[in-house]
Amino acid sequence: MLCETSTGFAIFMYDGVRLLAEDAYQNVWVDFADHTVAKKTVSLLQHLVFKDKASAIKCNGVHDELATMIRKYIRPGQRLAVENFGYKEAIQNIMKISCMCGDTVEELMWGLKVQMPYLLPDENLELNKEDRFPMSIGMKQLLHDYGFDCEPDLKVTRHIINLAGVVRECDRCVRRQDYTLRSAADHLKRISRIDTKEWDLMKLATALKMICYPGEKIPAAPLLFPKGILEKLRKDAPKYESKLSKEPVLSLYNEMYQARCIRSKKLEILRHLLQQKEKVQEVIVQLTKCNESLLAECSKRQNPLTVAQADVIGRYTCISSHQLHRMNEPGILSMDIHPSKDVVATGGIDTNAVLFDRPSSQILCTLTGHSKKITTLKFVNVNGDELFITGSADETVRMWCVRDYGNYNCVYTLKDHTAEVAAVAVQESEKCFVSVSKDNTWCLYDILTGTCKSKVSVTSVQDCYRSASFHPHGPLLGTGMATAVVEFWDMRTKSLLANLKGHRGPVTAMSFSGNGYLLATAARDGVRLWDIRRLKYLSIISPYDSCAPINAVEFDSSGSYLGIGGSDARVYQADKDKWNIINTLSDLPGTGKVTSLKFGADAKYIAVGSVDCNLRMFGLLADEPMDI
Repeated sequence: MLCETSTGFAIFMYDGVRLLAEDAYQNVWVDFADHTVAKKTVSLLQHLVFKDKASAIKCNGVHDELATMIRKYIRPGQRLAVENFGYKEAIQNIMKISCMCGDTVEELMWGLKVQMPYLLPDENLELNKEDRFPMSIGMKQLLHDYGFDCEPDLKVTRHIINLAGVVRECDRCVRRQDYTLRSAADHLKRISRIDTKEWDLMKLATALKMICYPGEKIPAAPLLFPKGILEKLRKDAPKYESKLSKEPVLSLYNEMYQARCIRSKKLEILRHLLQQKEKVQEVIVQLTKCNESLLAECSKRQNPLTVAQADVIGRYTCISSHQLHRMNEPGILSMDIHPSKDVVATGGIDTNAVLFDRPSSQILCTLTGHSKKITTLKFVNVNGDELFITGSADETVRMWCVRDYGNYNCVYTLKDHTAEVAAVAVQESEKCFVSVSKDNTWCLYDILTGTCKSKVSVTSVQDCYRSASFHPHGPLLGTGMATAVVEFWDMRTKSLLANLKGHRGPVTAMSFSGNGYLLATAARDGVRLWDIRRLKYLSIISPYDSCAPINAVEFDSSGSYLGIGGSDARVYQADKDKWNIINTLSDLPGTGKVTSLKFGADAKYIAVGSVDCNLRMFGLLADEPMDI
């Protein structure tokens, strides 16, 4: 087989007789459902790397190195399986080597692509079990036979492929006994006058076991046979003593029963996974449409250069520092900036929330009422009403509404959690918000009424929620878990769409980019960037050593910059697939003291909170020009 790889071409040895089998079209793919089986099915002969693969095989020629490799391994009478008719015509016409391609070969090539990281490790491909592949024709047929109504373009993971392969193998295990069982069925018709023509093989094997072991109770028997048939099989059992051998019948039954049990379990898992994949696919389509619309809007903006340039942010220094909370209980734990006003809110260990007017450097108001530290807070602007939400270690969420003279009054105290509230996330377009808690639950609230619309519990009692964020343009909620997992929820159905794994330690913070393409998540091992359109890991930023916690991660509104807070505060800029550091914000207290970070409008300043009670503003001094 000549297979195109990501870096060139490889030749594998494969038993071509398998391609000639009557059911090859449906079953070839099964040999590649698991990488351990795939390694036994094919063997790598040679791999060639080409800088320009497109020029290796053309209608008017085959590259000399590639031609030499092909001739080295093709023996007289052998045929070369190739991916497409273009390759077939070029090799047959120029090299005079018989080639084959088509639907069955396509199934074979599909399997090679799926297991390529295992079969060809020298390509240094990143092995990711969550990589997604189009389904083979044979796999689609299997799923269709079992009633799975999958979208034509649905892509599946290696895990799903492996499960489908196990199901097919279980069926083949049963079908291998077809001739033996149908031969034994002749005895049933002749001796007991029972017509088994419409029986499936498992039912037939069960009947034979009942005859050989009439005194043994078989739980499934009453479900398979009417009472009259059961009595007749037991009554006629002595008549079969010279016709059937007990031990082979028992062995055959046990093998088939085990195969059916495994198949049933795998089908249930498949059903669950495919339902989730279809939901993910639907959400991704919606997000992609929304993102395309957003990009179109961005291209029409009159002044797309209002965001501070990277060289400007690289010159930011601490321009002011403000002590907002009581020093006897030091610490700012959370922060938010009003979406349309230059007001910064901070939540502290001292149980207070402080609203601070940045231009005048004045405290507007201090909100009291929580009995323990404020862990999270958010501004909300719905229907012109200015609302404010705080979450606390006292297990409550409070909603505040602005009253006369800019003061906020508590309008609702929500007591649906039984442990510390770790984060709140607001979806203003739907007039709702979510609170996540260390009691293993998240709650969905109506912003206008403060009523709890849904309460969802995590399945594992050992897990709990540590962070949350809404996608800016879709019905998607991201949650970070103590067990290092990132979850995605469909807010229309309150169902779990996907789990993203890879972090080490609790996921302490997360932030979606403004266009919704990326999600940044923080844990002990660093900040991971995920592609939301494919729900796939892209890269990791590791600013500190493994012992330093990361408490904050935040995109600016344009998605051009990413702020990270931990041992210090750092700002990164996207450069294609890489994120390069452009500034380490100085004048901060010691290791592990940065707890929160937010970008001001157009990234013209950066607000940083720390455990020394001070809110620091980073930007350019008043007399320093933005452009040089």
